[in-house]
Formats: sequence, C-alpha cells, structure tokens
Amino acid sequence: MRLLLLLLAILPLAMAAPKSSATDRLAIRYDYFKVYSLFIENEQQLEELKEIYEDISVHVLNELAGPGHSYNIIVGPLLQKYVEGKLNELKIIFKVIVDDLQKLLDKSAVDKDSQMEWESYHTLDTIYDWVDKECAAHDYLECKVIGQSYEGRDIKSIRLSKREGNKAIFLEGNIHAMEWISSATVTFLLNELINSEDPEMQRLSEEYDWIVVPMVNPDGFVYTHEVERLWRKNRRPNGATNSSGPCYGIDMNRNFDYHWGGAGWNIDEPCDHWFGGHEPNTEIEILSLQSFVSSFEDGYIRSYMAFHAYGQYVLLPYGHSNTEFPPNYEQMKRIAAAFSDAASEPYGSAFTYGASGLLNYVVSGAAKDWAYGVKNIPFTCTVELRDKGTYGFFLPSNQITEVGVEVAAGLKGLVNKAAEEGIFD
Repeated sequence: MRLLLLLLAILPLAMAAPKSSATDRLAIRYDYFKVYSLFIENEQQLEELKEIYEDISVHVLNELAGPGHSYNIIVGPLLQKYVEGKLNELKIIFKVIVDDLQKLLDKSAVDKDSQMEWESYHTLDTIYDWVDKECAAHDYLECKVIGQSYEGRDIKSIRLSKREGNKAIFLEGNIHAMEWISSATVTFLLNELINSEDPEMQRLSEEYDWIVVPMVNPDGFVYTHEVERLWRKNRRPNGATNSSGPCYGIDMNRNFDYHWGGAGWNIDEPCDHWFGGHEPNTEIEILSLQSFVSSFEDGYIRSYMAFHAYGQYVLLPYGHSNTEFPPNYEQMKRIAAAFSDAASEPYGSAFTYGASGLLNYVVSGAAKDWAYGVKNIPFTCTVELRDKGTYGFFLPSNQITEVGVEVAAGLKGLVNKAAEEGIFD
C-alpha cells in the first residue's frame, strides 16, 4: 500500500514535466495540485501528519514545529481524495487555499527579456544587470563579488556610503531559493535608497551606510526559475541518496555556526528541505557571506536584517531557544515595534514581533543569530514578508511594489527608533 501511494504521489510530477528549452532539464509543473492549510491541535495530530509526510511524500511547506500551528501542504490530484479522507479521519481541521498551484505560479511568470522593475519577478541575470548599471552610475556605490556559489555563480554586494564616519545597516536577501519576494524587496529598498526623491529615504541614505547582498543563494534561485519552483536549499550534492537518486543542498539558514544543530525539524535529514548540514559552516556561500561581514571593522555594522517569506514577522534572536533571550531583548522589541507600527500604515499589514524561538519555532544556525551572537551586532532580525498564508511562498508579482512600500515605511521607523535607542552610537 505504501509503495502504491508513493507511486501515485510521483506520477503527476512525471506526467507534467516537459523539457525546458532553457536548460534541457525537466521543468516540474504543478497542474491541479492543491495547497491545503491544516491546523494541528495536539501532539497526536502532529505525529499523524508526520506519518502522512513520510508515507506518501506530500510536500510540506512549513517546518513541523509543534501543535497549535497551521501548516501548508501540497497534494497532487491523484492523492487528494485519500489525503482529505485521512485528515477527516484524524479530525485535523483543513481547508483548500489554492485549487490549482500551477495557475498561481503562472501569475508570477518571469519575462527573461524584461528590464528591472518591481511589478514582476526577475531572473538572476536581470537582477545582476541592474546592480551593475547602478554601480556604474553612482560613485558612492562600492560593488564587489564577495565569492562564488558551488556552481560558480557570483555573489554580489553593494555598499552605499555617502559620508565618512557613518555606521552601517546590512540587508541580506534570498538565502532560501524559493522566496522570490526576498530579493525583490531588498532590491526595491536599494533602489529607493539610490533613486527615491522621498526626503526621508534620502536622509537615511546620507546618514547611514547600507550594505546589501541581494542574492546569497544564486544556484538555488536559478534552479527555482528553470527546474523546481519549490526548491529551498543551495545545490551542492550533500553525499546522501534516496529512492530518487543523489540528494542536493543544505538549508543555509541552518548552517551558521551559532548553536548549530541544536533544534529544528528534520535538520539532520540530508534529503529534506531543512537539512542544516553534517556540520556548521560547510557551504561556500555562507563562508563568503561571513568573511564579507567580518571584513569590516568591529562596531561598523550596527544592524543586520535578513529578508524571508512568509508570515509578516519581525523575528529577533534567539532562534535556538524559547526561554533564553538576548541581554538587550527589550530594546530590540521596541525597535521591532517601530517597524511594525510604520509598516502597517500604507496598507494595514500587521507584523508580529518578538524572539523567533518564541513566536515561530525553535531552530538553530540562522544568520540573524550568528550576526548577533558571534559578530556582536546589536540589532539583528529576520523580516518575514507577506503574507500570512493566502499565497505563502508564491506571492503574486502584482504585490511586489506594495510589499516594498510597506517595508520601506517600516525600515524608516526601525532606523529612527534604533537611533533613538543608541544603536548607532
């Protein structure tokens, strides 16, 4: 029975996978796949969901952290009746939030020939071409290649500095490949800092230095465009195999050497989405990022902000515990509250703030915790962008500009409050 269910899970993917002209690889499609939102009430239901995940290979989009949370799963058309029956049998409350995942993905189709703007998602080449043009046009931008990915792609950085003696704010994008809204938002913010006529944004670009790495995971990002939209990790073979062949990738936001490996669902499963590596600091992309951050004088970078999807959170250290908090946690909460208040003004989007281990789930090895715990940067956070689950990781491209506008508003509030709190002193 288990083998039959596994074959039923794989069959729709195999049937809906035409050759990709760009790469001559199989481009996975999700025609008629549904996305379900489940609410897990207790430990028994959580264990049953884990069994469903193991037995029939449904795609779980969220880490299974514990009861009292909602989780999204993707189910192919041949398994939907079975899964719905199983959920009803287990009294797990569920609803269908996406009827046809491929139709939703098609709403964010990418025009490879388009110029950089923030009404659609873009390829890595388009993003990097825009970065290069801005760097050539403005002498206050210092642009570097801080390293190469496993597959040899550049990891680019931009440092905006208009005045000597400024303290710096670091913006990190797209460490998780499938979270396209991350690099879209980071580049939106950079564009505002460079080109906006808004007096407040221009003041921030004068009074603070800005260091931006819009694409930490270029290999995974390209893979989501060319092969598998749902890919999360980088693309280095990790040495493991399963029934489908070699397993690839490390979840790089689980690979930083700060309380590495202490917590997180399936972080020790090499073929799973959340595998944190066999040991910390194994990935060339992470080592390049860490080396770049460490190349600056101690005390220069005063804030590190990593942008992710989704849930509308400002997540503070620590991730590895829900009982241990940073010494200046109350100060960090006041700064995060300023972001939340300001970000809600344009469109009413509510951002919840607090320690990630408390609000979201306990997990180790994240960038924000390394930046705080190892590099002693006094304000670090992960900003989980729109939305709260309606579209999740597949936010339509017609929301990119709105996300950029509300995050820019939040950023102004955050920086001003951080200055008031003495973060930049």
